[in-house]
Amino acid sequence: MQPMMSTENLLGEFKEAEQPNPRSLNSSIQIELERHASKNISSGLRISMAGAILLVVLASNQNPIIWNWAWLTTAVLASLTVWLWSVKIRRDTKASTSQTQTLITTSSLIFAALYGAAAVTFITPDSLEKSVFASLMLIALTYAWPLTYALKAIFRHLFLSLIFAPLFIALFSYQPQINPGFLILVPLAYFIFNRNQLSQRRAFSWATGNMIKADEHSDVVIATSQKITSLIEQTPLGFIEWNQEREIIGWNPAATTIFGYAKDEVLGRTTEFLYDKKKSFLLQQVENDLFLFGKDFTGTAENVTRDGTMIICEWNDTPLFDEAMNVVGAASFVEDVTDRVNLETRIKQQAYFDPLTGLPNRPRLMEELNRVVALAQRSQAYCSLLFIDLDHFKEINDTRGHHYGDLALALFAQRLRKVIRTEEAVARLGGDEFVVLLENLGTEEEPSRLQIDQVAEKIIDAAREPLVIKDEKFRISCSIGIVLFNDGSSDGEAILQQADKALYTIKREGTSNYYFHNQKLPSEMQTQAMLLEQLRDKTNNQSFLPYYQPILDTKTNLICGLQIFLRWKNPDNELIAANEIIALLESGSMIVDISLTLLEQIFNQVDLWRTQDLWREDQQIYYTLSLRELEHPSFTLSIKALLTKYAIKADTLVFTIHTETLPKIHNPLTLQLNSLKALGIQFVVDNVGYQTLPIQKLREFDVSTIRISHKLMAECPYMESSWNLVKGLVELTKSVGLNCIAPCVEEAEIHHLLLDTGCQLLQGNLIAPPSPATAITRMLIERNSLSREESTA
Repeated sequence: MQPMMSTENLLGEFKEAEQPNPRSLNSSIQIELERHASKNISSGLRISMAGAILLVVLASNQNPIIWNWAWLTTAVLASLTVWLWSVKIRRDTKASTSQTQTLITTSSLIFAALYGAAAVTFITPDSLEKSVFASLMLIALTYAWPLTYALKAIFRHLFLSLIFAPLFIALFSYQPQINPGFLILVPLAYFIFNRNQLSQRRAFSWATGNMIKADEHSDVVIATSQKITSLIEQTPLGFIEWNQEREIIGWNPAATTIFGYAKDEVLGRTTEFLYDKKKSFLLQQVENDLFLFGKDFTGTAENVTRDGTMIICEWNDTPLFDEAMNVVGAASFVEDVTDRVNLETRIKQQAYFDPLTGLPNRPRLMEELNRVVALAQRSQAYCSLLFIDLDHFKEINDTRGHHYGDLALALFAQRLRKVIRTEEAVARLGGDEFVVLLENLGTEEEPSRLQIDQVAEKIIDAAREPLVIKDEKFRISCSIGIVLFNDGSSDGEAILQQADKALYTIKREGTSNYYFHNQKLPSEMQTQAMLLEQLRDKTNNQSFLPYYQPILDTKTNLICGLQIFLRWKNPDNELIAANEIIALLESGSMIVDISLTLLEQIFNQVDLWRTQDLWREDQQIYYTLSLRELEHPSFTLSIKALLTKYAIKADTLVFTIHTETLPKIHNPLTLQLNSLKALGIQFVVDNVGYQTLPIQKLREFDVSTIRISHKLMAECPYMESSWNLVKGLVELTKSVGLNCIAPCVEEAEIHHLLLDTGCQLLQGNLIAPPSPATAITRMLIERNSLSREESTA
């Protein structure tokens, strides 16, 4: 496992340390040079003494001998003096750098003078061979002297001059018969030694300078690290650090104060114990952002303390990276904001909610209405505002007083909330006026009106039921003005005024009814009613036909499944697509009968393909379910009977559920889903990527496949952002082990791009359009023949 970043990296990279002053740096380098050189004085003295003895032995038969011994004695005394001097300086803790510098310079010049004197003493005209050997010995001793590179430039040149000048003069004077080329070697050696010592000094200075800078930077890093560690330990914010396995590896005292756990109790544990088990999926979403995408996260969450108390904390999570930019962990700063959130909730409750009924008030309604207007303009889906006014309410106020009136309003608000879906907005404007806001009714106007009709009827029925207040029954009713909109031509205030006008119109006509603003002509409504009547005629169930669209497995290049599309032959024998009639079908239970009729036709066709040896056991049928089928109590039993009748394996059938349907599935419908899964039927979630995907519902249904949104796929050829989202969905499904179906493959370019991403399942008109069973039979024959040819090849 990669190591975690050190504490100093949690708040970002350090700034580059300030460059030291050049003068102070040069001074530090010189001190290090002298310190290093002073350690080598002993070895230099030993080499010098060995060379001196060798020179004396070599010149033992030369005259006069007294000079040789005098020179050797001087060299011994000089070496002893320098050695004692160096020992004294090393032992003296208060010794200054100037003393070391004086020792190096003085000892170097003393031995340079001795080597120069040796050149005059040991180079004589008596023996050419011994003179040359003595010259070479002196040059070697000069090179071996270990303090030269620590000398400053002027003293380095003086050191070399004191040796090489007498050497050159002695050779030139005593040995005129020497080849002039040998004499040239002396100044050449001078030049080479000087360049060598200069290179050594520069190399040592460069290395020492880098070491000094590194030490200074290390000191800054350590100091900053200590400051950050101290800050983390003392901050009132809880600090939690965790590794890639989600195990806690850092925990400060403030975290103990917030959650009640000591540091040794949490180290090595994953963070799930800090969250409510029912909402642990939120933690997984955060961890996906941190570890899969490397994104920061800031948000609030409900947490559990050691004693079981629920608190609200604000989390600021940051991913930690290694040098290769791989996520290796995360750091979190946590603050207990329970009191602040509760205060904000109370303030918001007072500002945006009616204290009598608990419903949103006018300011909150206008905010929500403006949001819905923007949504309608963006999606072109119809939305509606229902303006409700209570009839005969004034009689309760006049006869029983305001207390009874308030109780009546509270009771009606409860009923209104029960008959309206939880995701729809219900508000009280004031007095006996209420508003219901419906959104996402669909892109077709008349089906949207039908949905509104159903809601309005429910509200009127709820108002008609007697109100029981202190054992007394009171009867009221209500009138409703309705506005239907799907664009931004009117703002929230204008829509509210239109609804008010519609309400005024229906009040003039009578009570206990509803009226649409700019209501359509009766003839159009009659046409819609006629179509609905035709669809409701159960004898026409056989006029509904299944069309099949193949799903291609790109790994085997075979058809792995067939998506079912509904077609209806109307009384004029025209083929009508499902999107033109589906809203009407789903307005009642007729969709269940139609679905069962279609599935029986499909199973019969699959049985026929099996007898023709065209159907493989691993092929599947994909059929889209609506809420109506899930709500029908005998739907599961009917499906089981059909599977048994045609001997179809349950895993051949795959039911598709749209993402917008998932949030509407509650406990009774979940039981129906579980019973279908118990049969072995699989499920696919459709329309992924274009709307918010409820992750918890997806986890509950345990789906194995998703289908990307048709709208998103349709945008891919001309919107790069849509294609990037599709590509990300394909990669994400592969990483979590899900299958992914890419529909609407209409162009060859998109087809090739999807193949490059590794998307296994493709569907679209480029592969094959939705077709009747006869066309699919021909396609299965062609595919199977091609497969057999490839196998033979």
